[in-house]
Amino acid sequence: MTRTEDRLRAALDDAAQTVAPDSLVPLTVPPRRRFTWMAPLAVAAALALVVFGVTTLIPKPSDEPDRTAFAGAPTHLLAIRKGQAVVLDGTGRKVADVPAAQGRYEGVAATADRRTFFLAAAAGKDEYLLYRVEIAADGSPSRPRPLPGGAVRLAVHSFGSENGFAAAPDGSKVALVGLQSHPRTTAVVIDARTGARRTWSAPGSGWIKSVSWSPDNRTLGFLWWDGQALTKKATLRLLDTSRDGTDLLASRPLRTIEVSGPGIPAHGEMNVFTFNPDGETLTAQVQGAEYGPDDVPESALAGLSARTGEPTGWTARLPVDSFFVKTDASGNHFLQVDDGRLGRVDNGRFSWITKTHEEYEDASW
Repeated sequence: MTRTEDRLRAALDDAAQTVAPDSLVPLTVPPRRRFTWMAPLAVAAALALVVFGVTTLIPKPSDEPDRTAFAGAPTHLLAIRKGQAVVLDGTGRKVADVPAAQGRYEGVAATADRRTFFLAAAAGKDEYLLYRVEIAADGSPSRPRPLPGGAVRLAVHSFGSENGFAAAPDGSKVALVGLQSHPRTTAVVIDARTGARRTWSAPGSGWIKSVSWSPDNRTLGFLWWDGQALTKKATLRLLDTSRDGTDLLASRPLRTIEVSGPGIPAHGEMNVFTFNPDGETLTAQVQGAEYGPDDVPESALAGLSARTGEPTGWTARLPVDSFFVKTDASGNHFLQVDDGRLGRVDNGRFSWITKTHEEYEDASW
């Protein structure tokens, strides 16, 4: 249930309490006359009772953290909080701090083994140093090792809320997206072993975010907005990084970001997405339309075909309009970050990991 629905329910319930029970009369409908029977007080009370009765049948996700150990779920995750990297267990309890490095940690990305992670640390204005860290089975982290090649110069909008940093499943390379020299939007791919770099860019006022590597370790997916026509040309695109060229828009458009189907919010648009480990499907966070400045739009995770971009029928309702999604190695467990609070979706069910909004900026497992 959204916060708007909560407020509506409370207001209507309060209104119903002001109606004296003996003031209510049976509702009747005179023949061939419409609407004349609606006594205002009776309508308010009836509406309150109907809304109350309906909404109590819709399960509201608990606001308390779920300490369940989900079968097959990752036992540890690496999160960024206030510029520091920490290892948490699957229920959100802190296991260890990751040793500090030069700069402030801002982004984290995991490889397929979920033991090798990459960290991006801000080392100066629009400069990032990249590190590799290993997490042992007991959650203890290694000392971060810098990737060769020095700092990457790129104006990254946001690592967490826009998924602007991703590691190839085999750990061979990482990708960052942002602005390299205004107004050229750029994707940079760094070889994790040698530090060698390739860049793809597009001129103009476009906007790129939500990068994710396909399990083939070659295809980089991303969301692209054309700054001249935001609502018409926003697309999910696939870039074959093994081919020659530097044109970001030589990538293949898979679908527009508008998504519709059973269980998907009306007038929904993708905020972020991730490739699933099977290589055949994607999982996208889809947000419905907003109907006012105080409205909390509906939000859900939705499965899409990696071949056609069409919905597969899998959805999971979210209690918040998250701009974040990362999967585990099975494709059944997803991380969420909402306004600094960690959540998760396990086999289609949402639950919170942390109790309060604790300024988590990014996380991965």
